[in-house]
Amino acid sequence: MASNKAYSGTYTYEGHDVQFHILENGATMEILETKDGKTTPTKVVNIAEGVDYQDKLIKWGYTSY
Repeated sequence: MASNKAYSGTYTYEGHDVQFHILENGATMEILETKDGKTTPTKVVNIAEGVDYQDKLIKWGYTSY
């Protein structure tokens, strides 16, 4: 189910956490991923790309909180 709406929050599945934070400009968001305690560098993407990634995570069984 595609949401087509950006959310700030964390999506998690089997030790993989993906944190999304919508920036003040409203056009971009930061993505921070952690897997088994190891953090990847923060990515800044446009809202459309962030929403697409969130939709994929939901499709793959990630839960958000």
